[in-house]
Amino acid sequence: MGRGGRGAHAPLRRIADLTGVLSATEKSDLIILVTAITEKMYRDINSLFDSPQIPPLEGEGRVRNWLALALRQHEISDKENATPPSSFANKPVGSIVRKHSIHQGDADEELPSQLQELKKEAIAFFRKWQASLVQRLRDMAVTTMDEEFASRGRGRGFRGAPRGRGGRGGKANFRGVPTVVPNALPRPPPNHVDPTLVRLYPAIPNNLWPLPYERRKLLLHIMLLIVLSLHDYNANARILLVHLTSSLNLPIKVHNQDEMRIAKGLAAAAMELSPEMAAAQKEENKLSKRWKFSLGGANMGGTGLARALVGVGVGSDHSGLPTSAAAALLGIMSENGLLMGSLFGLNPSKPVEKMVESFVREVQDFAFLSVTEAGESEYMDPRQSLPEERRLRIVIALGGFMLEGDAVTTPFNCLDRQSEVYVVQWELAAVSSLGNALETVVQSAAWTAARQAIRKDSIFHCLLNSNWPEPLLKISKIIDNPWSVGMVRAEKVGAILADAIMRHKFHGERSVSLVGYSLAARAIYACLMVLAERRQFGLVDSVVMMGAPAPSDSKVWVTMKSVVSGRLINAYTEEDYLLGFLYRTSNTQFGIAGLQEIQGAAGVENHRINHLPNGHLSYQSLVAQVLQDVRWDLAPVEKA
Repeated sequence: MGRGGRGAHAPLRRIADLTGVLSATEKSDLIILVTAITEKMYRDINSLFDSPQIPPLEGEGRVRNWLALALRQHEISDKENATPPSSFANKPVGSIVRKHSIHQGDADEELPSQLQELKKEAIAFFRKWQASLVQRLRDMAVTTMDEEFASRGRGRGFRGAPRGRGGRGGKANFRGVPTVVPNALPRPPPNHVDPTLVRLYPAIPNNLWPLPYERRKLLLHIMLLIVLSLHDYNANARILLVHLTSSLNLPIKVHNQDEMRIAKGLAAAAMELSPEMAAAQKEENKLSKRWKFSLGGANMGGTGLARALVGVGVGSDHSGLPTSAAAALLGIMSENGLLMGSLFGLNPSKPVEKMVESFVREVQDFAFLSVTEAGESEYMDPRQSLPEERRLRIVIALGGFMLEGDAVTTPFNCLDRQSEVYVVQWELAAVSSLGNALETVVQSAAWTAARQAIRKDSIFHCLLNSNWPEPLLKISKIIDNPWSVGMVRAEKVGAILADAIMRHKFHGERSVSLVGYSLAARAIYACLMVLAERRQFGLVDSVVMMGAPAPSDSKVWVTMKSVVSGRLINAYTEEDYLLGFLYRTSNTQFGIAGLQEIQGAAGVENHRINHLPNGHLSYQSLVAQVLQDVRWDLAPVEKA
């Protein structure tokens, strides 16, 4: 699919005959459900840009001061002697004292022109993808008994027609496929098998969830093949399938396992195509406009893809989906080795090694470290990854500082292997220097005294009044320079990461999720802003930013969320006094995301961290706990 304003080549129309696999009623209900889910996704995009603006505080001018808002909430919380909630988003905005003046109308002003244009293009991209998906669904052919009878004439019947009472009752179609009750009133599953999944992705009312468990698994599997037939596995596709899993009353592990099976099968087939064959096929395709990696019809059993997919249980007899039907659902993807390879970044014209070499000239030590069960290695050649290590989902993790003796990948050992995990290595000297400086400050007596003084007042008072404890100012020279250098380098890393994702596509035609803490969260902020500026929608699945030295301004987070199809999570705490002190030289008027919740951006999640035992330094060891608390990947995350 094309991104933003770029054109997209529409997949060739191919009819997938699923007669005997699905009933006409099941097909109809599946189309209805997928349409309902995508319409909800469309409404979520609108809700993001139509987020109600926060009325100004009493005494506040026309220009919003986001730190003042956080301070007011902090004061109200203290007066009520209540423990701050895990998310201020749960507290009614009206509970905060507001002023009523001639400026009240500012809350109702229209979106800035930049956001209006961004909204327009985000919706256009989504609608184009939605139309392609629904059309692909409609291209499934399911012949009913009456249609097949009519096609064979009005004679004595046809071989295989139902006899006696077997064709009555509406429980099965003429080929014995279990079906749903037609014209039933759609409703959501009453008791969901996966409470975490349904809480984060509420089930859409439908008529398919009462079907037998294996039938629902088959429907989900069919949809996965259909979205892959659109030549990629973008973020919208994954969010759709997660919603579908919830609506079919299936546990998320069913979808995750299916993703892994398909990824291994497609990767194994793509790896059989040598670079020389790929180059030759590319030239041949240019000349003939025909696909040469044929998998259909009689040739299917002899192709690499057929063997690979059947080897992982796709298109086998016990799967409920014949091999020919699986090939038809994959469409052109099943017939072209280059397309399968591009899904995993196997693109001879864009070697990863050259991409990394160009990045190293801008950011020292830059590398993608591939983390697998066998350990970690520098990712320089897509063919170095074994097919069984390939996934349809990718997680890119970044650390904001390093402590002595730690490896770059240490904080992210908690990430499970249901995704391909890459850890970004960058500016080792700078991040190590920052880590050492943070450790020195946190262990000093001056910091202990300063922390107690800030706690008696509040970090927001200190920031607004530029009033810092004297002991802290005396040791500021230890930390200020490493932090300033790190901030500059982090923004450069963010721009490079955006380039790797949108232009070089080192990850192939799959969406990525981003995780980072401290300065790495700043890099993610810079990356998302570049993607939004370039209108690169559908590339980013979900994001977690911990202790982010970035603005909390709602317009900034609306912009970032526009290119994040899934969850955008801000992990913060008011107790991160060191972050507030380090950020004091930046433009604090727009707030500090790592210290406060994000308001005015519907769809952005806030997670309040209850305790930082070592201040900002704690984030490195809290990655696993934060991911566990926010239900990252919808499954418990094991601690490192």
